[in-house]
Amino acid sequence: MNLKGFIAAVLLLIPSMSLAQKTLTASGDYIYYGPTSITPDQAKVIALERAKIQIIADNFGTVVGVNNSTFIENRGESGSVSFLSLGESEVKGEWLETIGKPAFSLSYEQNLQVVKVHVKGRIRELKAARIQFDARILRNGTGDKFESDEFRDGDDLFVSFTSPVDGYVAIYLYDKTGISRLLPLKFQKEGSIPVEAGERRVFFSRHSNVYSASENRYVEKTYSDYVITCGGEVEINRIYIVFSPNRFVRPLDDLSAEQQEKPANLSFEAFQKWLSKSRRQDIDMTVKIVDIVVRQKEEQ
Repeated sequence: MNLKGFIAAVLLLIPSMSLAQKTLTASGDYIYYGPTSITPDQAKVIALERAKIQIIADNFGTVVGVNNSTFIENRGESGSVSFLSLGESEVKGEWLETIGKPAFSLSYEQNLQVVKVHVKGRIRELKAARIQFDARILRNGTGDKFESDEFRDGDDLFVSFTSPVDGYVAIYLYDKTGISRLLPLKFQKEGSIPVEAGERRVFFSRHSNVYSASENRYVEKTYSDYVITCGGEVEINRIYIVFSPNRFVRPLDDLSAEQQEKPANLSFEAFQKWLSKSRRQDIDMTVKIVDIVVRQKEEQ
């Protein structure tokens, strides 16, 4: 390569180098002073999410501010609490995965809970704008007016999806039994489903003609591949919508004979390892997380 060619090649590399996203392992401590009106477990959730945001801010900086959204589920009279939390922030980075288990200590000072937490994880700097896709969780209908995060046992589940660019999408659900692959469907061999830019897709939607006695004719009925169930009074499910303009492969999941009536599944730990590795390898991958509350049917 001559000198002019070398200089031209370097100049072409400069924009991509400036957009490179740094990934590093970081750890930190955070102290949260919470009111005694919330449970200790809830205070730990808040402390952990704020610790993650603080670690990212310390390493990559902030844009505007920070918002947190946390849902707490109380389980019976025992006082135990299970939770799912999703932190949204304006820091210039994202938390990819937690390494090990966070360490907590709890004490009380002047009618306040004092939660100290130490957490370690992998974080990634965000320099370029992320792809903003539109994904909605729909209950008992395929129009956007059916968007909901509250479900009843036996409700149909649909997901609408629109992206500004061509790409590939996969959908997973997390509940107390582990991770279930919803999309691609159980017996589809693809690792992800292709979507076209600007096209609104409604996943899990099926149509059939059924006879209506009241109308004395066949009418088209829409139903879902999936029905949401609830084993107790209330449950929390978390839905992961994974999108990338690049094709990606799915994690190894279970399609054994015992799973014939259920979606393919895998453990939460295996899913998190796959998701963390995929996001490290593909800086364009975007994940939207939606928590839904599932309750028993109301008595008639």
